[in-house]
Amino acid sequence: MEIAAFIATADPSSPSGADLRNDARFHAIENRLEAASRPARLRLIEGGGTGAVELNWTELLEDAAALARSGRDLRLLVIVARLLTNERGLAGLAEGLSLLGQTVTQFWDSLHPALREAATKREAALRRINALYQLENPDGGVLGDLEFATLLAPRGLGPITGGDLAAAALSRSAFAVEAPKGLGDKELAELLDRHDARLNRVTAACKATAAERPDEMAALKDDLAAARAGLAALEAALAPHVTENDVAVRFDALGRMLSRIGQTLEAGGVAAPASPALATPALTEVPAMPADPAPARAANGAGPPAGQTVAMPGQINTRRDVERCLDLVIDFYERTEPSSPIPHLARRMRKMVPMNFMQLMEEIAPSGLKEFRGVAGVFEEKK
Repeated sequence: MEIAAFIATADPSSPSGADLRNDARFHAIENRLEAASRPARLRLIEGGGTGAVELNWTELLEDAAALARSGRDLRLLVIVARLLTNERGLAGLAEGLSLLGQTVTQFWDSLHPALREAATKREAALRRINALYQLENPDGGVLGDLEFATLLAPRGLGPITGGDLAAAALSRSAFAVEAPKGLGDKELAELLDRHDARLNRVTAACKATAAERPDEMAALKDDLAAARAGLAALEAALAPHVTENDVAVRFDALGRMLSRIGQTLEAGGVAAPASPALATPALTEVPAMPADPAPARAANGAGPPAGQTVAMPGQINTRRDVERCLDLVIDFYERTEPSSPIPHLARRMRKMVPMNFMQLMEEIAPSGLKEFRGVAGVFEEKK
């Protein structure tokens, strides 16, 4: 299906139509996609399957296109990106990201969910930002789908998924850094051995594909490049609408996964030495999937994305991570407890995140700032 169907404007007087959040057809599509959630896929693996989901992606795309004629809604278009990824892998992901980028560029003023009146443009666009962050939802977003999507299928080695390729970018030592915390020595050793076996299988698959089907490998690399370019274009399209204090909206987890897949493809499946960029988990990052806990299933390529913390891991590494957490807190209370004072406090905290110490003192205790300056020997510059 051409993404132009989702860009077209049926009524120029209302270029984005209706809000689709409460449309029964929207909920019907969401309900059908429950079969592609992480828990559902893991149940398939536990039953001896590969995690591949038997859904009619083409039919779902047609239903989404029909619904899109009623309204231009980012929540639906993120689902469209999922459908395209499941139907066509990295090529579909590239199309889905391109669709989102074009929509943001052309229809920001009118698309749904609507902007709200707020003190800052980022707060006004919070619902849109959170809708787009569903791309990185490891349970029901593109990030989770890509981990289970078969990207290579060489004879005799079983399907190689996006999660397999991402994991293969990690050396044994780098993988150990991202392993679940609290494991005993024996458990960690077994996990690392399964990672090594997975790495060997991916290396063999990459070499076999490059030797026997070089055109397929070249096409996969091209599709990956297009997906990464689409993600960068989406971030660039959002920047003028949501960037504050030099903090933009970034899709770090998805970008990191695509980067790792690229590293594996370029290296022919051989893990690079550990580096800080690979060894540092980030907020909402889905760590590269270790092999299936059952060695027999790991051998045939049916490994679930273990080692991953659902929703939000407990580590925050940057100020942007802090702002993102606070955005989620604000969104939750606005949806579920609109009378709560907590979102107002969270907004104030969010405003303080990029401040330096003196700015924080001015914000929190302006009456004591003069005294502090005298004690600390820090004097305000006269203008």
